[in-house]
Order: sequence, then structure tokens, then C-alpha cells
Amino acid sequence: MKKTLPFLAIALFISACQTTSESDKGIQPRLADGSRPAVVSPTNTANKIALVIGNRNYEYGVLTNTLNDAQDMAQVLKNIGFDVTLKTNLNRRAMNDAIHNFGERLKQTHSIGWFYFSGHGTRAGNENYLLPTDNGGIRKQSDLQYEAIPASRVLRTMNDAKTALNIIVLDACRNQPYRSAGKSNERGLTRMQGQGSIIAFATAEGKTALDISRNKRNGLFTSHLVDALKTAYQKHQRIDDMFMQVGKAVSAESDGGQQPWYNSSLRDIYCVGGCQTVASVVETPALTPVVPPKPTPSPAPVVIVPPVHTPAPMPIQPLLPSPGTRFRDRLADGSSGPQMVWLPVGRFQMGDLQGGGDSDEKPVHWVSVQRFAIGTHEVTFAEYDRFAHATGRQKPNDRGWGRGKRPVINVSWDDATAYAEWLTQQTDRQYRLPTEAEWEYAARAGTTTKYWWGNDIGSNKANCYGNYCGDRFEYTAPVGSFSANPWGLYDTVGNVWEWTCSEFENKYTGIENKCISQKSGSPRALRGGAWNYRPRSVRTAYRLRDSHDTRYNNVGLRLARPINP
Repeated sequence: MKKTLPFLAIALFISACQTTSESDKGIQPRLADGSRPAVVSPTNTANKIALVIGNRNYEYGVLTNTLNDAQDMAQVLKNIGFDVTLKTNLNRRAMNDAIHNFGERLKQTHSIGWFYFSGHGTRAGNENYLLPTDNGGIRKQSDLQYEAIPASRVLRTMNDAKTALNIIVLDACRNQPYRSAGKSNERGLTRMQGQGSIIAFATAEGKTALDISRNKRNGLFTSHLVDALKTAYQKHQRIDDMFMQVGKAVSAESDGGQQPWYNSSLRDIYCVGGCQTVASVVETPALTPVVPPKPTPSPAPVVIVPPVHTPAPMPIQPLLPSPGTRFRDRLADGSSGPQMVWLPVGRFQMGDLQGGGDSDEKPVHWVSVQRFAIGTHEVTFAEYDRFAHATGRQKPNDRGWGRGKRPVINVSWDDATAYAEWLTQQTDRQYRLPTEAEWEYAARAGTTTKYWWGNDIGSNKANCYGNYCGDRFEYTAPVGSFSANPWGLYDTVGNVWEWTCSEFENKYTGIENKCISQKSGSPRALRGGAWNYRPRSVRTAYRLRDSHDTRYNNVGLRLARPINP
């Protein structure tokens, strides 16, 4: 080997509450500093009207925190400029009247509309229902169309008003919303679609969300939504960015037990508190100063960027899993696939940040990366051998160094791609090799130094040539033998070279963020260094190239998985 949006945004958030006993009744390009240049949008200057409903004192299934949730939401919306109508403990007729009057006000002003409901919610078929307090007569699903409020009516009312922007937040509880619920009926709420909208769920379909939070006053989702709105208003944050942060916080507090989902087709930009105008985008210099090494490195802040949405409605996708969430997809035989970790959407500087690197590490440039998952480890012999056995493929030679948890070696780019395609077929999820940009983004993990821990190779932090790295391995090391980087990735420095899906060019031109056609004869890019390379050649920015059909005893792979599907 040689180095050669009129705009409709609907945020539908659903979280489930636990009932209490009767005795409980009572109550686009970034700036140089990494920030997003703001855009002036008509939605940012429109009037803002909100209807907030909180139902607690149900005839069946009294709730705990719903009035607190409604009151706190009403207050924060009022503080950020909404004309708020707060209604509590409404029966069916009163709920219908409140929604009708809300729609009439929206028609008169063509303003931004925000609808919030905290209370019981359920579904029947393809319709979601919001339950009024007089739910005692609901005994079966067929009663819902007569005794409850269809969520689609709220959506239709706001659509008919032709508002500049609509936001619907349903913190609708799922646990025993009426007497027979939970016996033979469908659980939870069903998915909803809307043009030019964000329709999001606070937890997966059919799952139960939490009605408690650390503040002991609100449900889990609303507690973070209230805090996020305050911060977003102060920072003039984009509303889609705010939704992402709410989801991340919910997942973190629930230890991953509550995973928000969303469907998005935004067509315009809206900032909470109004977008701030900027004159121009400032270009960043090609080189950044050297960051001194620290004993315990901390990742630099990652700029969170929302995914680019097409005008047509997209399938429901997870607002989370949050960055750092690990998972293993199931194979067809029920066994687990390789361990992956979700990384955040972000923007980073790629290339020779410190200077003194090779010419092919230039120019230093900003690259935007969408949300994706990447293997926490290099693919092992055990994982690859399962693929080889299943497909009748010849198993690669381990040179007598051992198989099992050691990284697979002697695999070509073609072999690596075939393995990813097999995983895609087995899991019904798209697997591939990472692009060169994705690889460096993941390996840096928010840092800007030569290695993720600093600018010195140190001792026993990686597996490289001879005694330069102070490790004990003569050849390859079992994966995970050294500490992980701040995003939970092992062995991004040394051990084995890792194929990427990108074409290699002598200078960056943009194709480092793309996958090459399998039919192309151009060289492929490899990253990460290997057990027989010196420290300079295992730097995060260092690059290698080779043909798609070559195999070496120091080359392996690491997998990537985009969020779609």
C-alpha cells in the first residue's frame, strides 16, 4: 500500500400520564464563530395567539400534573409574546367552544397559532382523540367519536385560518383514559401527517411516556419544553433546533426510555423571539491555532444543525435517539448486529488544523454532517466471519494473530461494501461505509487536536508502530483495548486502516462528503492509521488511498448507518 414556509409547522408531542386515586383530586451556512446566520421571515413578525387547555379532574382517571403543565406553558408563552387564552377542566362542549373561538381569532389576524393540550388522549383507528373531563360515559372505542374531540379537528381549524405558522403541542396522557381502555383497545396515539409541518411524538407509537420529572411539578416532556422555550427566546433560536434539544433532554432524563419521534417538512425558518438579522457570513481562516493537550480532553462544542427537509412530508423519523445512544440492530435470525452509536448533526473544520501536515490534507474547510450512526468499534473477525459463513464467502486470513474480537484484516473495499450490503438486507436498515468527512467528524468528536486527546501521541493510548505509542501489541489489538474518544468510538487512532466510501483526491474538492460509485475505478480513501505506522501517520487528519480490490494485513473497516431509514 502506498500513499498516493405561508408556512405550517405543527409540533405534536404526546406523553402519557399515570392516573391517581379519587383522594388525589385537587389540582444554512454558519458564521465564523459557528453560529447560524439568522434570516428575516414573515413568520417572525406576525401576531401570536395561543390556546392552552389543561384537563385534570376527569370523571374517570384523575390526573396529576396536567394543570401545572398548562399553567406553566401559558405563562412562558405569554412571556415570549403570545396572546394566551388559558382554559382548565373543560367538558366536551366547552372544549369545542374554545377551539372554535380560537379558530375565529386566528382567521381575523392571520397570526401565528399555538395550541397546547394537557390531559387524556387516545386513538381509534387512524384518529387521535383528546378527552374532555366528562369522559365517564366512554365505555368503548366507538364512543370516542361522540364523546371526545378529534385531534384532526384542531389541525383543520388552524389550517382553515390560513395562519402564518401553526404549532400544536399535545401532552396527552395514555394510561387508562376511559374505563375499558387497556383491555382490548389500541394503546397510545397514532401518527399524523401535515404539509409544511413538524409533527412530533414525545415517545414511540404504543409506548408510555412519563408524567413525572425531576422538578416534581410537571410531566417529563413539558418540564423540558418550558425550559427550552425560555432559552430559545433569549437566544433567538430556530424552533426546529429547540425541538431537537427538548427531545435530547427527555431521552437523557429517562435514560433512553422515552424516545421522541417526528415527521417534518418545514419550508421556512422561524426563530423563537424573532430571527436576528446579520449582514454577511464571515469566512473562517484556513488554519486554526494549536489547542494545547489536556490530561482529560473535553470535546469542543458541536454546532447543532437541523437536517435539510424537502417540501414533501417525510416519514416519521426519530427526533432522537440522542447523540451518544448506543444500539444493535437485529439480524434476520434474531441475533444482534454490530454496536453503533448515534452522533449529532454538526459542522466542523476538516483537514490539517495545526499545519505541517501533507498537501492532501488541505484546504482546511468547514463541512456540515447530518445525523448518522457509526460503529463504536472496528468490525471484528467474529462479526465478519458470521457474514462470510452465511454467504459462503471465503473467510479472510488472520495471519495467525487471532480472530474473535480482533479487527478483521485482509478485506478489500469490495469486501467491506458487500458486508454492509448484507447487514442492510438482514436488518432492513441502511448500512454502508462512512464518507471520509463523516469519519473525520466522528474521530475528532468535537476536538481540534492531532489526536482526540491532544497533540502528543502519549503512551498506551493507541496501537501504532514499535514503541512509539507505548502499547504492548506487536500486531493488531483486540478492539476496545484503549480508551474511547468523547463520542464513544474506540481505535480511531491506529490499529487498522479503515475504508471509507469516498473517492480519494489529492486536495479536498467536496467529494469527501460523498460515496463513490461501486463501478468507479478511482482510488478509495482510508483513514485512521494502523499498527505498523508511526505517530505522524495516525493523526486524525492523515489520509491514505488504495484500489477497491486490494487486501492488506493492516486494513479493516468501520460501519456507518444514516438515520434514513
